[in-house]
This record gives sequence, C-alpha cells and structure tokens, in this order.
Amino acid sequence: MDPNIIAIIVIVAFLFLLAMGIPIFACLGLAGTLGILLLRGPAGLQVIPTVMYDKLRSFILVAVPLFILMGQVIFYSGMGEYLYTLSHHWLNRMPGGLAMASVSACTVFGAMCGVSIAGAATIGSFAIPEMLQRGYDKRLAVGSVAAAGALALLIPPSVGFIIYGEVADESVGMLFIGGIVPGLVLSLMMMTYIGLLALLRPEMAPAAKETVTWKLRLITLSKIWPTLLLIFSVLGTIYLGVATPTQAAAVGFVCSLVLARFVYKRLTWRIFRDIARSTILTTGMILLIFVSAMFFGYVLTLLKLPQYIMLFITESGWPPYVALMAIMAMLILLGCFVDAVSVITISTPLLLPTITMLGYSTLWFGIVMGITLEMAVITPPVGLNLYTIKGIAPPEVTMADILRGVVPFIAIELVCLAIFVAYPPLCLWLPGTMFK
Repeated sequence: MDPNIIAIIVIVAFLFLLAMGIPIFACLGLAGTLGILLLRGPAGLQVIPTVMYDKLRSFILVAVPLFILMGQVIFYSGMGEYLYTLSHHWLNRMPGGLAMASVSACTVFGAMCGVSIAGAATIGSFAIPEMLQRGYDKRLAVGSVAAAGALALLIPPSVGFIIYGEVADESVGMLFIGGIVPGLVLSLMMMTYIGLLALLRPEMAPAAKETVTWKLRLITLSKIWPTLLLIFSVLGTIYLGVATPTQAAAVGFVCSLVLARFVYKRLTWRIFRDIARSTILTTGMILLIFVSAMFFGYVLTLLKLPQYIMLFITESGWPPYVALMAIMAMLILLGCFVDAVSVITISTPLLLPTITMLGYSTLWFGIVMGITLEMAVITPPVGLNLYTIKGIAPPEVTMADILRGVVPFIAIELVCLAIFVAYPPLCLWLPGTMFK
C-alpha cells in the first residue's frame, strides 16, 4: 500500500479513536500498530517492544517520578498554605490583592513542584473560598487560580520540559533555566491584569478592610527560608552546574521530605503511602502516554510525515514567522483536545525538523511550546485545571463560571507568547549564563 495512504489512514484512525473517548495512550498505540501492520505486515510488530524499550531506558526520565514525588510531598506538607498567607500579607493593600496573592503563591509553588494540577488544587483549596467570602467575583476567583496553577508547566522544575528535552535531545537543565524569565513575565502580566481590573471594576475585587502590620509581614517573611532552600536545591544546583536535572530532582525530593517531616511536621507514614500511591499512578500515566506517543511518532517518521510537512512549508513560500504562527496555532488547537504531555510527544518529532529548517533554536522552541501549553490545561474540553478547580470549588461555582473566568487569562497568555516569539533572546539569555 502507498505510504501516503497509510499515513492518512493512521491519522484518521487516531482522530476517530480520540473522538470515541478512548484514553489517549490507547489511541496512539492502536493507531501506530495499525500503521506498522499496513506498512510491514505482522512481522513488523516485533519492532514495538524494541522502540518502547529504547525510549524508556533514558536516565533523564528518572527525574519524572522524583519531581512528582516532590510535588506530592509539598502538597501534603502545608507549604502551599504558608505561601498564600505570605503573599496575602504582602499584597493585602494592592487592588485585587487576594487574587494577586493566588497568582504569586502559584508561581512560587510551581518553582517547587512542576505539576500544574497540584498547584491549582493546593492554592485553590483555601484561596478560592477566601476570595468568595470577601466578595470577589466568582469568575475572577476561579480563573486566576486555574490560570496561575498552569505556571508549573513553564516555571521549572517542569515535567513537560523533561519530556521535551528527551524527545528533542535538548538540555533539560537549559530548558529549566530558560523557563524562568517567561514564567515570571507571565505571572507579572496576570497580576497586572488583576490590578487594573480591580481599579476599573472594584465590585469584582473589593478592597481589603483589615490592616496587616509591617511586623506581621516581616514575621511571615522570616519563615520563607524552607521555600527558598527547596527552590535552590533544584534550580540553584542546576544553574551552578553542580547537579544534573535528575540529580537535582533527587536532592529536591530528599529536601522536601526533611522539611515536611521536621519543619512543617505533617508527614506521617500513612500520608507517605498515599504520596507513593499517587506518584506511581501519575508516573505510570505519563510514561505510558510518552512511550505510546513515541511509538506513534516512530511510525509517522517511517511514513516520512515530518519530511512532507517540511516540504509543504518550503514550497508554500511562507515567511518563517508566518510558518511559525501556523505551527503555534496548530499546537494551541491540539492542546484543546489532548493533554500537554501528549502534545509534546506527538508534535515534537513532527515539527522539530521544520523548526530547524526555519532557523529557530530547538531550545527556544521548547520554551515557547511551554508557554503555548499553558493554554492547554485551561481550555476545554480536556483542560485538566478546569476540572481540578471544579472539584475543589464551592458548589455555587459552575463550570460556566470557570470557563468565563479563564478567558481573559488565555488572552494574556497569547500576548505573552507573541512577545517571546517576536524576541527569542528573552528566552535564551539566562540559559546562556549557566555554569557548564
């Protein structure tokens, strides 16, 4: 059978299975298996375990369960509650201070965790009821937490960057450091929007009535050292060249255990069993999607789909920035229907040759893909943060409220994406200063 026809059949089969509601890993695996059968017959099936073993044996993937473990320990330790209290005390008198505090707390939480739904669930569990009690608009309360929770995808240590680094053969450490500036800029843009909204429409974010003394602020600030220690144990060691991302993940996990047990005193054997169980399930899900997507990408590479994409863009005569806009639009659309890990593992092998041909850095592309996937977790129908917020929000908050609440933040993320696409050095200067 003609390879072009097989490619069409494989893609249509994948989309059909996805539309049927079948889990993403099964869609990828079944469509890839169909492609191998049509291309090489039953004898071709023997390549499946070889490809899967080859993709899973990478040392860098050990960092995935370690960062998830660290995130779970942080979730149960109570660090998130302290971060929100700290942010609240310092942003108390700012317009929209509670919503700003939610964004600030999610930003710092993301720098310790790397899993977006953990940040949204942890900060949202006490920030959303607090905002609603103070008279904040429901849409602003839930939208700010859902969008800010997604910052964990961009601010290191990000599991998405680990997956991209493995697929694209790019330095995970440089991806981590490269995500810092865009993450902070996006966080500041969200907080600026909240402040302007509170000034223009004060009924949506009533001003705080209580006064927080400078003494209380300083007392709260003095207790931030565990958070800074944990962030330095991961990002600091990577930036200084002391540890690889996998080694930094191990150090961060041990550090989080010590802090949770001896500083916050909330870690028990029963909680640790829950942490281990949750980590096993989450890691299994991520790696199952990863290996299925890599096999699917292997089949599409055999069918020369990346070359066809490259040839199409070359012959179209599009300027590089137009081609890049088309690629970003495709990623945003794909993110509406599949999760971030799947988008990375499916699209990276297909698009990377084209990105290189257009003259763009693969490191830069990984970082802007992280910004793009910020939108994937807050856009229906597969926005995981939307369902996370619905699960922890009070009963009066509807899914429609959450969807309306995230729309302005999606617009902010699009503006942020445009900034870093238009000026790549903003992403690349900090990784260039790393000790190697």
